[in-house]
This record gives sequence, C-alpha cells and structure tokens, in this order.
Amino acid sequence: MRTLISNAFVADGETISTEPKDLLIEGGLIAAITSARGVGVRSDIHRLDADGRLLSPGFIDTHAHADHAPLLAEDDTSKILQGVTTEINGNCGFSLAPVTQDHLADYDSLVERIFPPRQSAWRSFPEYVEALKHGEFVTNFLSLIGHNTIRIAAMGSENRTPNRVEMTRMEALVDEALDMGVAGLSTGLIYPPGVFSSAEEILRLARRLPPDAVYASHMRNESRFLADSVQETLSIAKAAGVRCHISHLKMADRHSPGKLAGVLDGLSSERAQGVRVSQDIYPYTAASTMLSALLPPWMHDGGSSQLFDRLQSAEIVDTARRHIADPKSTFENYGRQAGWERVVVASTASHRFEGESVASIAHRMDADPVVAVATILREEELKATMIVHAMDEPDVRAALRDPFTTIGTDGLPVGTGGHPHPRGYGTFPRVLEHYVKDEAVIPLAEAVRRMTSLPAEIFGLERRGRIKVGHIADLVLFDPAGVKDNATFDQPTLPPLGIDDVFVGGEHVVDNGTWTGRRAGTYVKIDH
Repeated sequence: MRTLISNAFVADGETISTEPKDLLIEGGLIAAITSARGVGVRSDIHRLDADGRLLSPGFIDTHAHADHAPLLAEDDTSKILQGVTTEINGNCGFSLAPVTQDHLADYDSLVERIFPPRQSAWRSFPEYVEALKHGEFVTNFLSLIGHNTIRIAAMGSENRTPNRVEMTRMEALVDEALDMGVAGLSTGLIYPPGVFSSAEEILRLARRLPPDAVYASHMRNESRFLADSVQETLSIAKAAGVRCHISHLKMADRHSPGKLAGVLDGLSSERAQGVRVSQDIYPYTAASTMLSALLPPWMHDGGSSQLFDRLQSAEIVDTARRHIADPKSTFENYGRQAGWERVVVASTASHRFEGESVASIAHRMDADPVVAVATILREEELKATMIVHAMDEPDVRAALRDPFTTIGTDGLPVGTGGHPHPRGYGTFPRVLEHYVKDEAVIPLAEAVRRMTSLPAEIFGLERRGRIKVGHIADLVLFDPAGVKDNATFDQPTLPPLGIDDVFVGGEHVVDNGTWTGRRAGTYVKIDH
C-alpha cells in the first residue's frame, strides 16, 4: 500500500515551503513531492490529510542512551512520541559491547549503575549487533563505540596506563566496531575508567577512525575547566583528522553563569580555520547521571568492588568529603558546582530516596552530604542516578542559537523507574514549544534543520534528515502551534501533545498521537 500525505507545508531540513505540498511514500521511500492535489485519487493509495500542518524529516536524537531498547519486551516509546525516528547511541564512552570474560564483573557493575540489570548474551560488538537484530527497533539505531567499554574489555577498571598489549587490543576492538558500521568513537572522561586515561591513549584510538567518522566526547570537565577540556577534545580530533562532536555542551556550574559564550566564540573561530566541530545540547538547566559521579576519581580505581569497599570506610569517606569540599579540586565536582540542595536523587534500585535532594536526605540522616551519598550508594549497591540543577538559562539559549548545535535528549535508559530527567520524554517538543514558539530563540526552519539535516550530515546518515525524492521516508507531521511538552521534573514521563503522525521507513508508527505498536526501525550501518 502506498501512502499519500496531502496538503502539508514541507520543512525539508533547510527551508519551509510557502505553499502546501503532497508527498507520496512508496516502498519505504519518498517517491514524489508535488503541489497540493498533484496526485490523483487512486484506490491503492492510503491518504492522510495534513490539513496545513508541517511535515518534517524524522528528528534525529544525537545523544541517546537507548543501547538496550531493541532488547526490551516493552516498547520504548519515549523518543518516537517526540517525533524522533533515529537515535545515536553508544555515547559518553558507554556502549553495551564489547565484553570480555576476564573483566565481566567490571563491565556488569558499571553498566548496571545506569542500565536495568540483564544478562549479556554477547561478547563482541558483532555479537551485540546480532542480538539487537533478534529484537526489533522502535527507532532507527546508529551507534558509536564507547571508550569506557573497550578499556574495561582490554584492561579492567584500573587507574594506570595501558601496556602495549592492552593498547593494541583496544585498537583492534575499535576496528571491529568500525567494521559493524559504527559512526565513530565516544568518550566519557568523568566516568571510570575513562577518567584514568590520557589524551595520548584516546588519540591512538581516534586515529583508527576514518576521516568521515566522529570523535564525540563527554569531556573531562564541563565547569571551571571547560575551556581546557574543549581544547583537549579539539586537539585529539584535529590530530586524528576526524570530525569532532562535543556532547551536551554546557557550563555546569551555577557559580559561573554566562561563561559559555566565550567557548562558543572559540568553537566558531576553529570552524573558520576548517575544523569540523559540532555539539549537542538538551534544552534544560539540569543534568543527570549516575550518583557515583559525585565522588572523586580516585574512589573508582579498581572498579565497583573497590569503590564499594571504600564506601564502607568512614575514614576514606571523610577523605572524599574533604576533597569534594576543597575549592582547589580539579575533578568534575557536582556537589560544589550545584550545591547539595540542587542534587536530587532520580532513581535507586529499591526506589528509596527518589525525588529527594541530597541536602534533604543528609538533614534527615543528621549527616554530612557526602556521608549521605556514601550511605545511599552502599544501601543501593551503587545503583542510583541523580539530577543536578547546575546550569544557567542564558547559557542554554546561547548554545541553542549556535548554528552548529544539534539536539540530544541524553535520556538515561528506560526501565529503572523513579523520577528520571524529563529530557528523555520532552526534549524535542520543548525546543519547538518553548524555544521556538514561546521565546523565539531560533526560527522554526532552523530548529528543524538542527534536528534533521545537520545531525544527518555530522553522523553520515545517508538518505535521512531531508525530505527529498529517493530519501528514506522517516517523517513527522505536527502543528507547530499545537506542540506541547508535558514532561516535568515532577511528572517526567508524560508524552507530548501535537506530534501527530510519525513514519519510520514509510511505516505509519504514530497515528494521531498514538503509538501503533509497530517497530519499524532498523540498525543503521555507516559505510566509511
């Protein structure tokens, strides 16, 4: 059955048509684009009257953590109901493969801090992809290979430089993932074991990438030393000769408002000199990650078992408390950057503490905030996440105005319950409603470009991100004036309104705002 979407204004990924158009879908592709009523009435065509709404390429989430979504029995509709048809996974140094038997415990204990517990039936990245394909994809699935994961596979979670054999093994694991079509390499340099790595180590791995691949980084620091972290990231990408993509660019320090503008100016200067650098953001002033990221890096040396042992020692916890309180500390220090009253527990294994700030929990325990964090992590066996209210609204707006900013949810994996960050359910509608319609921070056509053609270009997604004849029919139909983001910090999983119809590969998967239950996505392989 062919589908005709009639009487739609078309946002093609660059501009918006001034007259309504008809678009014909056939064989999963865009077969024709004509003036309204340009396709005659035929019995073999299913018709959808857009009634003057906007037809856009499907949105591309440039920073996702849905690495396990195809393996879930329950449909993860958090993105598709936002109009997202493609997700870039494997971010922040975390991919769900490779896994080695020698370091399986290290892998499991780190991954289970953010992903729901499950047995890994794979070891290599090709085996992981095969496992994904035995499931079904709600959205199209593109991945990066995560540095944290390959470092654990090669050498565990120790704080040291890899030896020659280990480094060669990591390089081989990058090569293996590239053969499976990953878009590039990601790092998460505030997390173990990436926090223990040098720029030289990362550069050796980035040099395995072809020129069209992406080096994407959750940088070493997103607060006081943000500028230094940007320079390290750029230096690696430039030396490797690859694209550079900065993950969730922000100034995560409420004591330093307004300082992101200088960083954005610096990135613009780099682009003027030919550097291929881009970034993504989520449209909120709060971040979210695992609760254990509040601790100094040395606490994580040796992996989760060593961390858990250290949390049992009152003396070691007190040393950590002093390091966190030290204004000269150089690690990503969320407790100081946000203040303990702005660090909120999002989810835990037992669902205790959820929705409470660390300051409130510490007061209830009659304990220091760091002691309270240590207690939560011990009692929840490290399985806890948090929301950190550390950013400044003008910085979010400045980043959104930059023409090389894409949109990413950075939503933590579904399935852990609790009170997750609303970005996982509301990012794209929030941009359209709040920053386009209400505040006019960027025009509608530009917002669509940031969500579609720009990320497709950065990550090498051929025949996606544009509305053109011959392109894959990943499409979203919505009324720009009627889009409403319902996800809040109190009710973070509420779906939006106004994202009416979504097509993935020509399949009508969201019909009048309702998920049809049809998983029509696919694993996307980049041919470098």
